[in-house]
Amino acid sequence: MERCRDKNLKLNSDKLKFKQTEVRFVGHLLTNAGVRADPDKVKAVTKMPIPTDVSAVKRFVGFVTYLSKFLPKLSDLCEPLRKLTVQNAEWCWLDAHDRAVSEIKKLVCASPVLRYYDPKEELTLQCDASLTGLGASLLQNGQPITFASRALTDVETRYAQIEKEMLAVVFGLERFHQYTYGRIVNVDSDHKPLESIVKKSLLAAPRRLQRMLLRIQQYNYNIRYKPGSTMYIADTLSRAYLKETDTTSFEKDLEVINMVKYLPMTESRVKDIKLHSQDDESLQVLQTTVLHGWPIKREDTPSLAKPYFDFRDEITVQDGILFRGERAIIPRTLRMDMMQRIHSSHIGIGGSLRRAKECLYWPGMHSDITQYIQSCETCQMFENKQQKETLIPHEVPDRPWAKVGTDLCSFEGKDYLVTVDYFSNFWEIDFLESTKPKTVIRKLRALFARYGIPDTVISDNGPQFSCNEFAKFATEWEFDHKTSSPTYPQSNGKAEQAVKSAKRLMKRARKDNKDIYLSILDFRNTPTEGMSSSPSQRLMCRRTKTRLPISSSLLKPHIPLFASKEIERNKDQQCQYYDRNARDLQELENGQRVWISPKPNDRTKTWTKGIIKRKVDIRSYEVNTDQGQKLRRNRRDIRISSGTNKQSDNYVRPNDIDLNLYRIPENAPSTDNRPNQNIDNTQTATPPRSPSMEPSVSQPDVDCNPSVQPIRNPQSTNTRSGRQVKFPQKYNDFDTG
Repeated sequence: MERCRDKNLKLNSDKLKFKQTEVRFVGHLLTNAGVRADPDKVKAVTKMPIPTDVSAVKRFVGFVTYLSKFLPKLSDLCEPLRKLTVQNAEWCWLDAHDRAVSEIKKLVCASPVLRYYDPKEELTLQCDASLTGLGASLLQNGQPITFASRALTDVETRYAQIEKEMLAVVFGLERFHQYTYGRIVNVDSDHKPLESIVKKSLLAAPRRLQRMLLRIQQYNYNIRYKPGSTMYIADTLSRAYLKETDTTSFEKDLEVINMVKYLPMTESRVKDIKLHSQDDESLQVLQTTVLHGWPIKREDTPSLAKPYFDFRDEITVQDGILFRGERAIIPRTLRMDMMQRIHSSHIGIGGSLRRAKECLYWPGMHSDITQYIQSCETCQMFENKQQKETLIPHEVPDRPWAKVGTDLCSFEGKDYLVTVDYFSNFWEIDFLESTKPKTVIRKLRALFARYGIPDTVISDNGPQFSCNEFAKFATEWEFDHKTSSPTYPQSNGKAEQAVKSAKRLMKRARKDNKDIYLSILDFRNTPTEGMSSSPSQRLMCRRTKTRLPISSSLLKPHIPLFASKEIERNKDQQCQYYDRNARDLQELENGQRVWISPKPNDRTKTWTKGIIKRKVDIRSYEVNTDQGQKLRRNRRDIRISSGTNKQSDNYVRPNDIDLNLYRIPENAPSTDNRPNQNIDNTQTATPPRSPSMEPSVSQPDVDCNPSVQPIRNPQSTNTRSGRQVKFPQKYNDFDTG
């Protein structure tokens, strides 16, 4: 009181206790006789039950042995107890054993075993949960400060082991709140999954664990794993606990949390899952593992529970139903039924997976649902076009007019024949009185007589080119005739581009009432973009005279020296541009079941079933449809069939199927259909055009590169630089998105 008077302190009599014989302070009682331990903080030890079997004696001896460096004459006191633990010793509990236990308890609860709390030293909280009790001990430098334990209620004994262990952490932090609040606490636990669950998003934890984690967010703690064999104090307290439960309102709230109530399912469906879970051997093994605790190593885990080992900290059991987080784990016999319900409205793969992820889980769910939807016949009939394949240009001819492409077109009700040289990009356009084969052949004869017979002529499968009369013409004139796949004119892209250029010139000439032949003359003498020569120079090695004033020396023959290199450079640039959003498709085998893309003019836009008969050429196949038709199609117009779904109550996921080989690409352009015939099937992609009338050199055509093998390892791909990109293993079972 004199000190208060000296320091000018005023005391409130309503909040003051005066002339007390003892005061509680930081876990100790300050009395007129000295300092002694607070009975509340050692009650867990003083009221610890007397051992009733050899195992209990061993736990008790191990507990006090951990504190032996603070206990004098411990060996003498423990001698009667050690005799009971000798192998083959007869169990006989005597008064001497009672006296030994009482004396040891007194030693443990007295100083210097219990140390004073030092706020400057590291603080460790040991927590453990047994099947029926919780134990906690607060230590600094390995020396205990205080103890606590309690029994689990009837509901709490049915918690999953991870929930019991987390409950022990909550119990320890809150029981020792005056020590643990406002500072870093190292929490030691012998349950390894606790280490990972506290590092994950709160939403990944089951609902009851979420409540516990939210409850202790006010504390600054680090959970560390320690083997149970080194946690003598907490382990002993959790097994030799006080009989009182002493639960808080929060712990009572935890008891009523039932994950089943949060499932967006009817009661009958929940009951169905529960009954089938009881008959599922793997789920019963998993349930036993969850309730009794997971092994430390995967190798020690039961084989049927190993698929769940990586996320064992997220699995709980309630009312006989297993949950991963807030998602019910579906038994094997109900998985097919669930997939049918998920896809009943024929929603796409992404949407179905998102629906399933909201409330369902089983190992391999992502691949099972993906395969199921890919095998849905209704969905396959209305699929999108496949993604374009990489560009495989035609080889650059070694001379002009060695390879030519030809195609028919119409302009203002009249038919024309356009023929283009693959080397020079020089094209000719001829008016056709009719589209009969003999008319087309007559026009081509005139061109071949003017420029020479080419080695190869490329066309589509129109009736003018697929008839016997044209085949006879090719034989007599000794050139090789190749045709593109029907519905895929892109493989004769050079001729298609020439048609576009010709129509463009005719439209502009007609609009300005200009002579179309002057426009064609100017086009032929305009240097091609990215090159130093014009089509006329590359074909005839000279410029032709136009209306522009020009020196006579420029009209003299001159061989373009770098034409081939410039063409190759343009091709490389075009391939780089085209291949950015392209990938090669898997090669097909004879007899393989496939779906055939609808024709561009097919209003139903439905794919047709068929079987591969043979490979005609690169990326070109002959297919027999189920309706008896024989068609020839490009690989881009053929999609591998994933089979059909079969309803079964005993669905078993096929683990030996590489599902990524059947992944369905999207967004491919549609094309025209023509009759079928034999030939090289290549395609041309067209890069952005200059605003001027001169076209850039068209890079020939692509199809399937025979050296490209189907992708057999869907888990890894290579970037353009060659770096290998691997799909993260944690996404295998669709843990994301």
